[in-house]
Amino acid sequence: MQKVLDHVDRIVRPALRDYLAAERALNTAHDTKDNAAIDAARSDAMRKARSAANELHHLADFVLNNPPPGMPSYPDVGPLRLHLNPHCVFLRTTTLIDDVQLLRAVSEALKHFHLDRPGAMIQDANSVIMFGSGWGQMRYGEGKYGGAEQVLVVRKTGEKRALSSILQNVFDAWLSLLGQPLLPIGDYSRP
Repeated sequence: MQKVLDHVDRIVRPALRDYLAAERALNTAHDTKDNAAIDAARSDAMRKARSAANELHHLADFVLNNPPPGMPSYPDVGPLRLHLNPHCVFLRTTTLIDDVQLLRAVSEALKHFHLDRPGAMIQDANSVIMFGSGWGQMRYGEGKYGGAEQVLVVRKTGEKRALSSILQNVFDAWLSLLGQPLLPIGDYSRP
C-alpha cells in the first residue's frame, strides 16, 4: 500500500495542486485585463490540466502493477477501473458519476487528439476547452463560480463539465477505494 500512497503523494497530488494553482492564476490574470497575461495563464492552465489528467488517469496503471494488499489482481487496467467506478460520486454526494471513464477519454484525447473508440465520451482534444460557462450550463456546485473561464470538457451529448470537478471526483474515488481520508474539496495536500 505504501508504494501506491507514495506515488499519489509524489506524483498525483502535486499535478493536481499545480493545475488548481494555474486555474487561480488564470482568474488573477483576468482581473488585470492584460491580454498577454491572460493568454499566458490560459496556456499554463491547459498544460497543467493535461498533466493532472494524465497523472490521475494513469494512477490505475501504477496500482495495477503495485496492487495494495487486499485488492484483487486484475489482468489489465480495464477491470481495475470498473472496480473504481462505484466509489466515484459527484462532489461527495451520493450520486454516482461516470468520471473515471470521462477522465480516460480526456487523457486519451489530449494524447492522441481524435478518439476512435465507439464508447468514448468526447470527440477529440477540441472537446477539452478553455471557456466560461453561464448559469445553469453545468451541475450546481461544479466548477468556478460566476461563469469564470476555466478548463471544461464537452461531452458528445453537449453536456459541459468542469475538469476540476472531474479530477476531484476521480481522486476522491481512489482515496475511498484505498481507504484514505478525504481532505476538503480542492485540498490535495498530504494528510
